[in-house]
Amino acid sequence: MDGSAKDIIFCSTSLAMYDRRMQRITQALSDSGYQVKWLSRYYDRNSIKSGVIIYDYIKCIFSSGILFYLEFNIRLFFKLLRSSEGSISCIDLDTLLAATLASKLKGKKLIFDAHEIFYEVPELTGKPFKKWIWKQVARWCIPKTDLCYTVNNSLKKHYEKHYSTSFSVIRNVPDVSTQKAVAISNNKTMAYLGAVNKGRGVEIAIQSLQQLIDYKLVIIGEGDEYNQMIALADSLNISDRVDFRGYTSPDKIFSILSECSIGLNVLVAESENYRLSLANKFFDYMHAGLPSVNMRYPEYESILEEHEVGVMIDEYEVDGLVKALIRLEDAGLFEELAGNTIKYRGFYTWGREKVGLVGVYESLLYQS
Repeated sequence: MDGSAKDIIFCSTSLAMYDRRMQRITQALSDSGYQVKWLSRYYDRNSIKSGVIIYDYIKCIFSSGILFYLEFNIRLFFKLLRSSEGSISCIDLDTLLAATLASKLKGKKLIFDAHEIFYEVPELTGKPFKKWIWKQVARWCIPKTDLCYTVNNSLKKHYEKHYSTSFSVIRNVPDVSTQKAVAISNNKTMAYLGAVNKGRGVEIAIQSLQQLIDYKLVIIGEGDEYNQMIALADSLNISDRVDFRGYTSPDKIFSILSECSIGLNVLVAESENYRLSLANKFFDYMHAGLPSVNMRYPEYESILEEHEVGVMIDEYEVDGLVKALIRLEDAGLFEELAGNTIKYRGFYTWGREKVGLVGVYESLLYQS
């Protein structure tokens, strides 16, 4: 085996300069004495540099779809064969096949970081063959890993049930020490943070502005349906109230959230991946002092029953979202929820989670 278990190469199809979750993970391990290299998708807008973490990129001809994933995995496989690190950490199912093959050929430790159920995303609804392919990748590869972790208890139960493999839980939350509370007042400006993809609530948020004539919407992020959402806002004659910020540097996100008053975390109910999710944005809103509108899914129900920092809706629909937003116009309720975000955010900090993360990786050192 090349290198030691403390020399790790991370593999992701994400854009390194915008992937805050991976930035936190790689930095935490680097700070704990690990030698870290991060191999991600090539992106020519910007590059990032950070201390002793080494960044490398894979540039593909294809940019989306099955051909992109196939090409990325082939290129990744040969990159990993030439690498000297003793451990490979693959982020989600879309890098696991190449990582599994390379780890077995080179005798490297293999870590699987699952932040979602890849084959249950809405983009694969109605595409049984593609879904079947990803399920076969999961069925063959996951049991061959040396270490697995995910972002919440619902996903942990799912993976352990289907693949008889133990998973740890490391939640993706901000570091409270770097964030400031925003003013507790409802200026009727909604914030959507995250990928602009199918079923993530952007479409119904835009449509809700037809009924909520004094509201605005700020969209932080891009994705597969970004241009369609711009066109939708234009077609509804509300583009003057929708602020598309596009890809945003992580260090600017909380400044933008401070301009808003309500966070949107609305996901389509038909997706099992979304139903079992615990989105990063939920905690981002909490740390920024924004009450949030969430789906009545297991992870959000569990947290909101104990720490009331937002409201829930039962159906993925415009009317339900509108009713929730009107409910938040009650000044007493809004101020209570906003106050709770500041009161309880200390329970959900990266400072706590990274201790568990390092402990999970340390367990690799004791495996034969």
